[in-house]
Amino acid sequence: MAPSAPSTSSILQTISPLPFILSKSEDSARKKDPKYKRYAANIDRALALFESVEEWADYISFLGKLLRALQSHTAEQVPYSPIIANRLAQSLHPNLPSGVHQKALELYGYIFSMLGKDELARELNIWIPGLLPLMAYASINVKPHLIHILETCILPLPAESLRPIVRPLILSLLPGIDDETSESFNAVLTLIDSFRAHIGDDQYFWQCFFLVVLSSADRRLGAAIYAARRFPSINTVPSDKTKDELLQIISDDVKAIVTPEPGLLVRALGKGLEDDQVLVQRGFLELLVRNVQLQSGAVQTLVAPHDLMLLMMSASSVVLRRDMSLNRRLWTWLLGPEPSPDHPATTPHLSRSEYFQKFGITPLVNGLNELIASTSPDPVARAKPYRIALSLMDRWEVGGVIIPGVLLPIVRSVRRYRTEAKTDADYQEVLRSASAFFDGVEAGSIWLDGFLLVNRDHDLDLLLFIMKTFNVREEEMVIVHLPLILISLFIIRKRGVEVDKKVWLELASEVLSVIPARALLPTEKSELSTFNSDEIVAKISQFYNRSPDDPSTPPFLPATISWLLLTATAELCTSTLKELDPDAGDICIMLVNLLAKIPGEKTWRNEDLVAALLSLKPGIQVPFKVLYGATRLLGIVIERNGMERQEIDISIRNFTELHWGYLSQPTGKFHVESVTSLWDLQSKCKDHKIEAAISNLVADAHAHPNSGYAFINLWAHSVDYANFEAILTRPLLLMLDSLEDKYSPLRSVSLAWLDMLAATSTTNRLYGILVSRILKLPFLRRQVYSFGEDDDLELFLYYLKTLTNILDMGPPSLCASLATDMISVDASRSNLLQHIGLEDGDPSYRGFFIRVILRTLKYDIPPDSSPQLQESLSKVLRGALQLLDVILTNPDRPMRPELAVEQALTSRLSSSTFKNDIYTQTLILDVLFRTLKVNYGSSRTDNSKVHPDSVIKLRESLDVTPAVDGQGSRSPTSSLIQCVIEGLSTDENQPVLDSWVKFLIDCLPFFSDVLFQILIPMVECFCTQIKTDFEDLKVVYSSKSSSGVKIGASEGALFALMHGLEHLMVAAHDKLLDEEQKTINPKTPSEPGFFGTVISGVFSVESPQARSAAANNRLTVLLCFQDCIRINHSIWLWGEEIAKGAKNKPDSASHESFMYISSRMKYRARRILERLYLSETLESLETLVDIHKQYPVFKLLHVLDGSRPKLTFPFVLNAIYSRINPMVLEQSYRSTLTTDLTDYQLVEFLVDYVSSLDNDAIEEIWMDCMTFVKDVQANISLYRHVLPNVLVFISIIGSKVDSTNFGEQRRLRKELADVFLKLLNSSVASRQVTGLASPEPSALSSVAEKDKYVDSDESQAPSLAQSTATTLVHSDSVQTLRTASSFQALPSLATIGLDSGSSSKPKVSQEELCRALAIIVPNLQKVLLESDRVAVACTIIGASVITPALKSKGFPASASAPVLEVLYQTSRVPNSQKAWKTSVTDAYYDSKFFTMSEALRPRWRDVIKQWLGNDKERIPDLISRVSAHSSTTNVVFGWSDQESIARRLNLRRLAFAFMCGETDQFLVNLKETLDKLSELVSSSVTESIRSDVFLCLRAIILRTSPVHLPPYWTFIYTELTSIFTALTNEDPNTLRENKLQNIFAAAKLLDSILVLGPEEFQLHYWLFIKDSLEAAFPRLETSPLPLIDRLSLLMGTPMETTSSIDPASTSLTQKVKRTPMLRGQTLSGVSELKQFFSKLSITTYEWDFNLGEPDIEALEEEVYADIFM
Repeated sequence: MAPSAPSTSSILQTISPLPFILSKSEDSARKKDPKYKRYAANIDRALALFESVEEWADYISFLGKLLRALQSHTAEQVPYSPIIANRLAQSLHPNLPSGVHQKALELYGYIFSMLGKDELARELNIWIPGLLPLMAYASINVKPHLIHILETCILPLPAESLRPIVRPLILSLLPGIDDETSESFNAVLTLIDSFRAHIGDDQYFWQCFFLVVLSSADRRLGAAIYAARRFPSINTVPSDKTKDELLQIISDDVKAIVTPEPGLLVRALGKGLEDDQVLVQRGFLELLVRNVQLQSGAVQTLVAPHDLMLLMMSASSVVLRRDMSLNRRLWTWLLGPEPSPDHPATTPHLSRSEYFQKFGITPLVNGLNELIASTSPDPVARAKPYRIALSLMDRWEVGGVIIPGVLLPIVRSVRRYRTEAKTDADYQEVLRSASAFFDGVEAGSIWLDGFLLVNRDHDLDLLLFIMKTFNVREEEMVIVHLPLILISLFIIRKRGVEVDKKVWLELASEVLSVIPARALLPTEKSELSTFNSDEIVAKISQFYNRSPDDPSTPPFLPATISWLLLTATAELCTSTLKELDPDAGDICIMLVNLLAKIPGEKTWRNEDLVAALLSLKPGIQVPFKVLYGATRLLGIVIERNGMERQEIDISIRNFTELHWGYLSQPTGKFHVESVTSLWDLQSKCKDHKIEAAISNLVADAHAHPNSGYAFINLWAHSVDYANFEAILTRPLLLMLDSLEDKYSPLRSVSLAWLDMLAATSTTNRLYGILVSRILKLPFLRRQVYSFGEDDDLELFLYYLKTLTNILDMGPPSLCASLATDMISVDASRSNLLQHIGLEDGDPSYRGFFIRVILRTLKYDIPPDSSPQLQESLSKVLRGALQLLDVILTNPDRPMRPELAVEQALTSRLSSSTFKNDIYTQTLILDVLFRTLKVNYGSSRTDNSKVHPDSVIKLRESLDVTPAVDGQGSRSPTSSLIQCVIEGLSTDENQPVLDSWVKFLIDCLPFFSDVLFQILIPMVECFCTQIKTDFEDLKVVYSSKSSSGVKIGASEGALFALMHGLEHLMVAAHDKLLDEEQKTINPKTPSEPGFFGTVISGVFSVESPQARSAAANNRLTVLLCFQDCIRINHSIWLWGEEIAKGAKNKPDSASHESFMYISSRMKYRARRILERLYLSETLESLETLVDIHKQYPVFKLLHVLDGSRPKLTFPFVLNAIYSRINPMVLEQSYRSTLTTDLTDYQLVEFLVDYVSSLDNDAIEEIWMDCMTFVKDVQANISLYRHVLPNVLVFISIIGSKVDSTNFGEQRRLRKELADVFLKLLNSSVASRQVTGLASPEPSALSSVAEKDKYVDSDESQAPSLAQSTATTLVHSDSVQTLRTASSFQALPSLATIGLDSGSSSKPKVSQEELCRALAIIVPNLQKVLLESDRVAVACTIIGASVITPALKSKGFPASASAPVLEVLYQTSRVPNSQKAWKTSVTDAYYDSKFFTMSEALRPRWRDVIKQWLGNDKERIPDLISRVSAHSSTTNVVFGWSDQESIARRLNLRRLAFAFMCGETDQFLVNLKETLDKLSELVSSSVTESIRSDVFLCLRAIILRTSPVHLPPYWTFIYTELTSIFTALTNEDPNTLRENKLQNIFAAAKLLDSILVLGPEEFQLHYWLFIKDSLEAAFPRLETSPLPLIDRLSLLMGTPMETTSSIDPASTSLTQKVKRTPMLRGQTLSGVSELKQFFSKLSITTYEWDFNLGEPDIEALEEEVYADIFM
């Protein structure tokens, strides 16, 4: 229970003796003595002289007068002692000459002798502070005087009185011995010893000494010198005793330095070892070697393990200096002194290596590991332990034994830092240091850890990281160690150890890839024949754990290594193949690579492995990755003669059929890999086994039609092989045989394949195979034109029919390629062709076949030939004539069905769609198309003509004769379109979707009359299906499974849909152009077209309106264009992200197929986008701009226009003109406004687009840019709402053109500058920016916000799932579209409300203008070129934007963040001060400045920094405003409240100015500032402003280097002492508000100083707090108390002395932060400072003990918070 607060008098009675004078008053009798009054008056007059000091000579004069005044009366007390002490301290200023110092010392000596010991002891706090700093800078002739005063006046004082100043005395005297050659060295050394002896407490002395070393870097050199002479040796302390026993037997000298806490000794030594000066480090290392050896029991037993670790790391860090003198001493300390005759070994039974391992290895390894475990993001800190460890390896006795303890932690640290590093450069820096260490470690040590990682820790992740990151390719590693590691990996897998199989596989593959062939030999020389895992591991373990003296012979010979690896790999491969383990494929590939590495291994067979390969049969679901690896393995086994012929035949047949199953899948997954596997197997077999197996599969395709798709995929990926005929010939002919069988399900697949041939330009391969076969016929080589009985005419006829079927049933382009593809002729073929007379003429395949046909027509049959031969010849001739007819004409064979047939076919087609009878559909579609062609072909001839302006040429017009009966003209049924939509939308139709698309494309000419009515539902159908298939394919390729693939996901279907959508859009666009052309040139109406007679009423408009049909049609087409562009953009964007590797990571087994498909899809989408973009550039561009809201489209735009902005930029401008000033455009160039884009969004896009262009591209669009900006200038009223972005646009093109040769044309640049200035003036002329507006958000503000003037509802914006056209159709302004029965015309533009003139222009916001100006101002110099123009622009901005905001009545709220950004950017423009300087000055001196919000303060700091940097007189002006009183002030009665407030504001302005500057920026003004503050606090009325003076001092201390502050500490500690002393004489509960705030401000100032811990101020710590060990370990005896501790007692709070120090809390990696104790606190009463007063001493001691670092950021935050209170 806390005691009640005692009275002041009772407390004072318990304190004896008093170190401070709380209320010193003269004796009443002495006051009445006239002599004493004259004495005091003389002193007062002498002190008054110091107010008029002008030069240093005045100090000597005034000090002499003061001395005479003091000598005028004999007294034991000195009047005005605090003032005299202050003046004497000022006279010891380091900048004053030594004569002044000597004179001051003379006064000190007189005063001390006059006071006597007792009185001087009482007033020690008054006189000694000014004397203590002198030794650090005293001249040679001054030091003897100072030493004399200390010896004669201070040293004789009672020890109890000197005890509080032991630490300040040590701080004061150590600079006197830092030079051992100095004349005063011995005197100062003796003086220190005398003080130490006089105090009589060595423990206290040494603890204070250690604190000095800890906290004062400048005193460490003297401390090292003193310790070298006086520090007791602890080397003889035995290390085999307990702590208590040691404390009983050690000497008093040793006990003085290790009690009560040896941690302070350790930290002091550590700080000395970490010093920046080599001399200091050398001195402390020498101290360790001589007096603090590792073997000492004091080090090993008394020092805590954590403290010993700190000392060890501090000592080890010296190796980073690369200084031999330091390293030599470090090795001696770590390894023990070298034995010599004069100095025998301390422990003769231990070698130096054993000495280190016994005494030093544990703390060193622990310290390194703690540094290694650091989480600091700083690369230097992370690399420090690596560099230390690398340097320690210079001595094998140290490096060799620490490697096992630090190698793996270093590797783990590097791996962890890979994810923690801020940048890759940081990671690379750390990795370089770690790699240097790794390279320095012996291979045996590295792979001993690697062996343990595998067999003991099973940490394969770490070993894999080592393999991938570090250099493991040294000769010894790859020859000896890595094969052993690989064997160990196989053994743990064989034993069933729980490891990550994926990591194991990757690691094993990585290790195998590094092992060279020279590390292996043929297995026939192996010394082992049985695989015993335990024996193998034991031999490897014995090899790694051998003694260093043992020979390093590998445990196995290279041939044995080969046998072990082959046996282990084959065994693992066999087991995984039998289990169909997913890793089996990779293990098979490992075995393949291993066999390839073993030299001379011609024959190798493994019975179990062969059985496992034979067990992979078609009836088993083999994952593709397993199949791929097994195929590779099969090839190498065959190559190594590891299988019998029968086994080879079975396995090849099985594997080919398994691959065939994967080639049959429609998704395209694994196709590339399967074909690669088959060709790899073919290269090993070198016969026709694979061709035969494929032929059997194709022959069975009648029962399994998917085999046809497998062949198509095989062909697509095999034609690039040089010997492609070795596999493809026989299967190809079997595929082509299906063309003749109209009922074969393989026929449709073959036809689709022919279409693919024409599209992929591989027809020459097909024709080449037939040419090769034909040329092998014997009769063609004879000179005579006759057949014999032995000639195989049936084979020749087969070739002719095959070619006829190809050309007859293939696409027209296939026949065209026959004429364009050149026959491949080598030397042998050329001779053969010349021999048979087929060389001359057309070199194309068509020419060759025509010549063969013509030659065939010349052949005859001998008269005596058999009837069979004659019949064969007849067939050959007919076949040849048919082929010739196909080659020359290639007509379709029309059918003549009736209307009923058409209807029946349509009905059957619909029913087959629902019954999933997909292969029947293809036949129906073919027949139905011919039916439609006959019935409606001739009437559509005109409509089917392709418009000359079309980008894509449709299929040529069909020229057929119409079928007419007695009923008149006929037309298709009305349900046909619905049937087509259903057919395209049915997932089960995916395999024949290309047939549906082809049917639709071919029938488009028949639908021309109602094309616009059916366009929207058709496009919606296509887009929906494309999106569905696209999403399905993405899911398929992200799946890790090779089975269970969704049948609807087909790449062929997706490409067919994209192809159909492209043709549909082009046909609609051509139809639109035709109609628009007819509108210009009217023609005679044609006959009723498609749907014009039978169902004309169905498509009538239900609510007709007065509008243009052409406008409706154009709107329909453009809306469909938007949907098409959006869906294709999504596909292109996906392909682009895949190419970048940004998303959708595929299954690794299908990576190549995945990349192949994604690139094809991207290319196809790009082609469609290019054609749509060229067809309707403006409308397509607007759609892309709309997409740009979500995804950037600049790269796509550059692709579409071929990186020629000249093709795109005018259309961007036309889109803007169409919305703002459409009158400047012709009607044909105007936008139809079908998108919901606003003019503002388009101008924003214009800015972004120009920013994305290269600098050189601006030259191409310069004229367009100038035309645009001139139009803006001419029509300001129309463009006013977009002027900010226009200005940004001009600044961008100006800055881009500035870096090009084109920009050197001054006339063009001048023209741009003129326009810019005019627009800038216009943009700000009509309004004064106050920053109070609520602007419409824009791209310059927040991307997530929506422009207020956009009249569209975001919820109705169309997405990819709901197309634009569909959205429009379902809107309220249009009747609902009923696709099942009718199609309606779309409304006109006026009906939808897309007219740009229907809404008023929005107004630009003021903050938006500021955001634009913040972007523009940095580029003013590049845009305007001339400095005069830049000045004019800045003046405009300053007058219209900055000045109104800063001078507004709403300031500082009116100066919003955008305004401040403009102000800051303007202030950075050279020579722009006139535009903003006056406004900033007025704002800064505004009384409301310090009421601004916290969010604005950082930018204001930047602005004030510019303001101060541009005018060197700013700080002097601020200082002049901080005056004691003005000319109008009544100094008799004090300041008025108003003037007091003004002074406080000026002080805060001065403080804020210092905080805005850099460190030492205002050093030239420092003395003037502090003199002014001193004058201010010495005035008669200071209570109201003293708190702000203290605040200003805090700012000055934070922004001034400690080296410049010592002259001013006297003023600071005097003021602090004054205010805290005054508190002891008053009742804390009755303090006025001003005094309360002053006390709080003084407490914060002291708190800040103690946090910073400046060395020179440490001389004065003792005035306020206990600065020694007594803060944590108080004495039982009565002790003088410092000021803060006495205040704590006076306020009834006992001083807190319980230390919370935990020696283990001092971390090597995370420094303790010295955070201000009063952070974030406010004060309402002095009682709230009780905790601060009670804890200040112990907290400061803990900061020093824990090696805390100042929290500068917290101090700055506190100053800013107090400034803006």
